Amino acid sequence: MKKLLSEVKHTFFSPVLNSRLLLTVSVVVLLLLVMAPAALAAGGSGQSFIFDETGSLTVEQISALDNKAESFLQKRGCAAYVWIVDLVPEEYARTPDTLEWYVDIFFRGNGLGYGDDGNGIVLLLEIGDVPGERDCFLYSHGSVSSVFDGVTRDRMLDNHIVPAFISAFGNGDFNNVANVFLDLAEDEYATDVAVRLALKLAVVILVPVIIALCVCSIWKAQMKTAKLAREADNYIPGNGFVLTGQTDQFLYRTTTRVKIERSDSGPGSSSSGRSSSGRSSGRKV
Repeated sequence: MKKLLSEVKHTFFSPVLNSRLLLTVSVVVLLLLVMAPAALAAGGSGQSFIFDETGSLTVEQISALDNKAESFLQKRGCAAYVWIVDLVPEEYARTPDTLEWYVDIFFRGNGLGYGDDGNGIVLLLEIGDVPGERDCFLYSHGSVSSVFDGVTRDRMLDNHIVPAFISAFGNGDFNNVANVFLDLAEDEYATDVAVRLALKLAVVILVPVIIALCVCSIWKAQMKTAKLAREADNYIPGNGFVLTGQTDQFLYRTTTRVKIERSDSGPGSSSSGRSSSGRSSGRKV
């Protein structure tokens, strides 16, 4: 019995065994912490990204687009949605600001977005109105508005989304419009990440170079051996300084200008198609 107790005591209270046990437990916990987020990501967010109220997309197309948007969410931490409607209510279709309210109600009412900031971007397509009055609208929410700013949204609409949207009324391929939007969202995010990385590298490289130049300039200044002369006797001829001519010449002139403000409220002024909040941009198609 004493021998058995001695072996148990040695097994459980040996410093070497305790350290090995602690190391094993730490490794297991670390693996669980690393694998848990990956498992959650593999399982997907479980939310829908494609809202087709018109039947313009097939079930297979919606499933493929959902998978694409899910992949974008897991990679970028931003949810991208496509909302296809027949008609935007008249009270919301008047201005970019009222359209933004319309999409914002949809966004918040369905609990869309990702993370604490509710990061998300929505493409609204109105397909039932008459040509020239159909709305093609981009709305961003959360911190991703810095990625999809006004310039970026305008470029996405004018160069890619609107042309694809117009073509869809001829060939019925609204699935292509949604794919173009999701591809653009990924491209813009990748570009933004690359620009931020380039800025960081520039800071990392330029700051040491500037410091080195300052140090070298100081050393160079200290190497000058010439002394500053307080008198100009060595530069004056033996017969002295003789002034042979004298003229007055104005070197500077002062000009005062007054800007005349021009009012933009007269003929020729037009809406930019962008909301005053800076979160959305739209086009009439």
